[in-house]
Amino acid sequence: MWDKIGPPLYYSDVCKLEVKVGGPDDIKRPCGDCNCAIIAPRRAIATGDGSLNMGDSVKMAAARFAAALTGRCV
Repeated sequence: MWDKIGPPLYYSDVCKLEVKVGGPDDIKRPCGDCNCAIIAPRRAIATGDGSLNMGDSVKMAAARFAAALTGRCV
């Protein structure tokens, strides 16, 4: 599924399975109660004055649209 739509919103660093996160104290790992790190992939573009050129603006609009459709960062 990673090849088609990307990784889950949160996943375990060790077993690479999706982790359910409801809050800082509400974390459910599929691999049990291991204490491995949780990965949350995100993408951001930073510019000096806060504006984007036309090409980056179109890319970000497409990424926001895809995130709205799938419920995850792509």
